Amino acid sequence: MKALGPALVAAALLGACGGAPARVAAVDQMDRVRLSPGAQEGAQLAPDVHARGELERNAALQARAAGDVVGATLHAERAIAAYGHALAVARRGRADAQAAEAQKALADAAAREQSLEASRAELEREATELEQRAQLARDRLLPAPSPTASGGRESARLAAARSFALEARLLCSAARLIGPLASDPAPIEGEVSKLEQRLEKDVHPAPIDEAARLRAGCLSALTLARRGAGGDPGLADTLLAELSASGGWEPARDERGVVVTLRGLFLGARLTDEAASRLAELGRVAGAHPGFAVQVVVHDAAPSLTKNEQDARHAEATVHALVAAGANPARTKAELAGARAPVVDPADAKNRARNERIDVVFVP
Repeated sequence: MKALGPALVAAALLGACGGAPARVAAVDQMDRVRLSPGAQEGAQLAPDVHARGELERNAALQARAAGDVVGATLHAERAIAAYGHALAVARRGRADAQAAEAQKALADAAAREQSLEASRAELEREATELEQRAQLARDRLLPAPSPTASGGRESARLAAARSFALEARLLCSAARLIGPLASDPAPIEGEVSKLEQRLEKDVHPAPIDEAARLRAGCLSALTLARRGAGGDPGLADTLLAELSASGGWEPARDERGVVVTLRGLFLGARLTDEAASRLAELGRVAGAHPGFAVQVVVHDAAPSLTKNEQDARHAEATVHALVAAGANPARTKAELAGARAPVVDPADAKNRARNERIDVVFVP
């Protein structure tokens, strides 16, 4: 049975205007309307209005039983109208409820949007703050611009610039030894090479600020490489303690890692037996600690134009001895430092021999 709509109610009312049969039929129509799904919906959602229809229905039944056809018809029409009204009230209430739900959903969505916007603004603020902190950290790595100098002070700056440029190259090289890099240091390495070529001559004024900037950039590359590799930051301290406890090495720490300095390894181009034994021991240390790369740095006693070939042979022999004893050949590399990082004044003929040395650096 279909739900009663306004058209059916009107048809029932129009039918009630006819003769006596139509009036009698109105009472039957009233019961059909009462049992329709629409009237049942009105009874559930608008019981007070539906109750008025029930009162009119009872009156219609009583009038028909008493033979009052006109009264029965009138009460039946009122009952039908009341049932129709109850349905209309029910549907209006349901529409209002749906509208309220939609409005609540809209308000909830607006609240979520405001919350997300607030979160986005907070994240942007934090990102800006972190960038400011990072910039401050980068700025701390760089010294303040150097004032103009002359005479001996300018010569000292030139020596310092050469030392900074060498340290930059060694730091970038150490970053490559660690493994996959978070950022490619090739651009800054190119700048370092160009600066070292300039510094082979007496440059005035000394580019000490540029050298310091490049050193800081290579140190940053090394830091990023370590983060990308996910190594243990305590490895260097552990190895330093082990080497110190074993005696005879006098290890030190710098930004690259653990440094073991060796002197008097060669007679001409040949490793001495004692040097070969010591390098073999360091090679075994490297093999026992695979988390470290190995950087071999050859230093000269004083500036020289004829030492490069000999230094290269010394570097090759040192790397070969370390690898033969256990160092990873793919993570062992030699660097030639010349006399750019002296430990005593190269002009001191008595002590400058101490500048000739080989550093074996364990890079974590």
